[in-house]
Amino acid sequence: MLAITIVLTEGYSDWEIGVLAGTGRAYYGAEIGFVSANGGPVTAVSGLKTEALERFSAPKDGVVVVCGGLAFESDAPPEIEARLKQAHENGCVVAGICGATLALARAGMLDDVAHTSNGRDYLQTVKSYRGAAHYRDQPQAVRDGRIITAPAPAPASFAAEVLTAAGLEAEAAGVIMAMLSQEHARVGS
Repeated sequence: MLAITIVLTEGYSDWEIGVLAGTGRAYYGAEIGFVSANGGPVTAVSGLKTEALERFSAPKDGVVVVCGGLAFESDAPPEIEARLKQAHENGCVVAGICGATLALARAGMLDDVAHTSNGRDYLQTVKSYRGAAHYRDQPQAVRDGRIITAPAPAPASFAAEVLTAAGLEAEAAGVIMAMLSQEHARVGS
């Protein structure tokens, strides 16, 4: 499987990558590394503090996952667009969930591919966004070529798409969806 690099920012939404990081490493043996947008420690929205992390730089291959968080909605969002574009040019799959889709929109990576997010209007807060015609209003992650996007409440389908992009067989990745959907099944059904 290809290596997965997860980019974290201050106040990142840790629950959005929990399924990916936990099941990816523990059950599927995925090589998962964590970096921060600008290097150094970051604290999750839950208060979980990380140690000092390396600064995100575009890998030569693999999957780059940007975790969502309020930092992307701020007046001074993390400037990672050039590094995301470089990773994509290097052949990497680039994935963003929730607020991270704003970073992909700022990078122009959603202009010509099918994608989703927290809403079309949410993405249109990015003045340079030109992908509205390709927006899919759906609750599950969307993969189009080497771009994966997901709205905030889709960590399971996001994990499945990312792990599949990393080389896990689709059937094995589908187990994540089946496993996590069980809590929503009616008892005795």
